[in-house]
Amino acid sequence: MSSLEQLMLDHSSEMLMLVDPDTLRIVQTNAKVSHALGYSAEQLKGLPITDIESALQDVFYWEDVKNGLDQALDQQEGQYLSASGELLSVSKSIRWLPHNGRSLILVQATLTQDVQKLQDVLAQTLSQLRATLESTGNGILVVDWQGKINGMNRQFGRIWAIPEALLEAQNEQQILDFIAQSVQESVLLGSRLKTIVDAEEMTDTFTHIDGRVFEISSRPQYLDKQIIGRVFSVQDITQRMLDAQALRESRDQLEQRVRARTADLEALNGVLVDEKERLAVLVKELEAAQAQLLQSERMASIGQLAAGVAHEINNPVGYVNSNMGSLQHYVENLLRLLSTYQHIEAELPEAQRAQVMLIKQEIDFEFMRNDIVELLDESLDGLKRVTRIVQDLKNFSHVGESKNQWADLEVGLDSTLRVVWNELKYKAEVVKEYAGIPPVWCYPFQLNQVFMNLLVNASHAIQEKGKITVRTGFDESQVWIQVQDSGQGIPAENLQRIFDPFFTTKPVGKGTGLGLSLSYDIVKKHAGHIDVLSEVGHGTTFTVYLPRKTPEQTAVTP
Repeated sequence: MSSLEQLMLDHSSEMLMLVDPDTLRIVQTNAKVSHALGYSAEQLKGLPITDIESALQDVFYWEDVKNGLDQALDQQEGQYLSASGELLSVSKSIRWLPHNGRSLILVQATLTQDVQKLQDVLAQTLSQLRATLESTGNGILVVDWQGKINGMNRQFGRIWAIPEALLEAQNEQQILDFIAQSVQESVLLGSRLKTIVDAEEMTDTFTHIDGRVFEISSRPQYLDKQIIGRVFSVQDITQRMLDAQALRESRDQLEQRVRARTADLEALNGVLVDEKERLAVLVKELEAAQAQLLQSERMASIGQLAAGVAHEINNPVGYVNSNMGSLQHYVENLLRLLSTYQHIEAELPEAQRAQVMLIKQEIDFEFMRNDIVELLDESLDGLKRVTRIVQDLKNFSHVGESKNQWADLEVGLDSTLRVVWNELKYKAEVVKEYAGIPPVWCYPFQLNQVFMNLLVNASHAIQEKGKITVRTGFDESQVWIQVQDSGQGIPAENLQRIFDPFFTTKPVGKGTGLGLSLSYDIVKKHAGHIDVLSEVGHGTTFTVYLPRKTPEQTAVTP
């Protein structure tokens, strides 16, 4: 096995062992096995697999293997015996691999005890969050971007006196309608309950039909920088309103009482501020936990790609480019000087002229004079290409840009192709069939991320060498961008799930299953959609459709 192959195996997140089915001895392992079990690589090579898998069911299984049975296993729970004698909980899979006319057994195992610890910590955190929400004096309602109720605390149900039958029916729309119709300003409250993806924080005062006064505040709920829902906080301020009115009426006559009441209100307000701050911290912690699910995808595709490389390259390219420009100017002046000397060469004495001619022949002067100009032109052209690549990388560092703008998507496609070219050039021939689509009102850097995900997925779908075609088109109402590959295609049973978060057909450690899910959300945010056509063995075509003008921007021109 080459050092590169061993390096790749050693960086796998799983324990990998190759076992000889005839002797049941370990042939090859990766570094993860040594680290987890406490054996050195030399100790593991030739060690019987039953010294590690020593449970009774494992011994029977390996005895069957030795007798010629080749039964594969998938995600079976078991225990491994480490060098120190400690039993480790694992989830293992066993596959038979053909090799040089015979078979070897691949054992893939993952430690599960650490996963259980993380699940316990997450469960404890969620329990603490639920307890905090239940202990607050405000009624809390969480609505997702589709208008569905994600949760509410008991205080919210008590404030609005929501019937138990309505809660048990779990009909979100009926519950929201009941809340809106419970106040005198039902139209305004109904509108607020439907305004989910607005980035503005809102606070309104409503009068209940029974006379109580509510203060309802709402703020957007973010996942990274995308709004995924809204949190509504309801506070019964009836008593506070009555107290304020009483204070206003008796202000001139009862100054001492006013000061005392004001002090009470300030103390109450301090408690409310503290509660709001605690709630804000908890919401931010929840958003941070959710954002971690996307962190590896974003860091792999954008952050590490742009922030480090562009910053490190940009400075040396700047002064090299400046120096090359000065050098080109100096060389032109030197060549002008040499041309002047060449005009008076005939006036030199014979001996000196012969000496000059000899040196010109030795250094091949005519070739050098022409070639040095070409070398400088080629070097400056190369620097321009490097500068353009750095600029493309900088563009991707702005993927979180939240400002809408008119953008040429074909320029974005070219920029994305240059950024991922190293991923594509060894796998596929890239063909561009652009139709000259008009500018689109959009978040261009987010769409560049969609293009990058589609192009990289197309590259991964091609086993050896293939073809990727990038097409564009448009009509009166929309534009479309199409990425077609000649890869292995997607099975029909997977087509309905490819946009689900965390769904992936790639091997463990090769993908998070978030790329297409993020792309779907970005396109949907632009009021567009993605179509997929695939045939196993013949390739896949992803088509992104985007409106030419959103309803809010019909009066805006590029």
